Amino acid sequence: MPEGSAGPFSQAYLEQPLSTAFRQAWQEWLEAWGALDRDAQDVPRMVERALELSTRITRRLWRSAFASVGDAAGVQVKAMVYAFVALVDETLVFSAWPGQGAWQDKPLESHLYGSRQAGEYLPLAIKRLLDERAPASRDLANVYLQCLILGFRGRLRGPRGEALHEKWRQALFAFAWQREADAADLGRRLEQPAAAPPRRLPVRAALPDGFRLGLAVLGLVLLMSGIGHLFWRDIQHEMAAVTHLADPEQAP
Repeated sequence: MPEGSAGPFSQAYLEQPLSTAFRQAWQEWLEAWGALDRDAQDVPRMVERALELSTRITRRLWRSAFASVGDAAGVQVKAMVYAFVALVDETLVFSAWPGQGAWQDKPLESHLYGSRQAGEYLPLAIKRLLDERAPASRDLANVYLQCLILGFRGRLRGPRGEALHEKWRQALFAFAWQREADAADLGRRLEQPAAAPPRRLPVRAALPDGFRLGLAVLGLVLLMSGIGHLFWRDIQHEMAAVTHLADPEQAP
């Protein structure tokens, strides 16, 4: 962002340390995942390395977030980190890569928390936040908004959950940014990058992993650009901080 161009959106974002930490961790994870040597001949090693990089980034996120907000917001830090783990798992469980089956059997959540409940728990946490709408939770609401936009669905995956997923994205945006999402087709546009049903393809039948990742992240870039045009038209130049979180250009 050019110096001196800070507007209301960018200023608000600077005041949201959880959202910033989440965005930076996701960008770091995307870059590390893109750089991972995905050799189909050594799937166990690939899964091990994916686990190592995901665990390392998650723990760094935990430490940096606590350093930013302190113990007073410890509950929200834990919720933000859990949302990050849920997004990583959803990405790797529903993406076609050689280690997909192994990750489905033992996702990151099971390693870090000893549980496999994110698909149920995170939607419940989002609902509780929206029911309570405590002013101090607006930063966490924006974290959940990012999580949903980037593809987390959990138990809302499938036709029955589509309307609620769309409703929650609009409600989270309105609560986090104190303004309504005024585009009639917001839900449809936000839906597009995560609409494809999960497929477990043979490795030889799938596109190269790097190419698939590039297409997926390019879709996110186009999505975020569309959102900026829809309801942040007056502050388009301040959207770089958000759209950059899914920039695939830095990943090999």
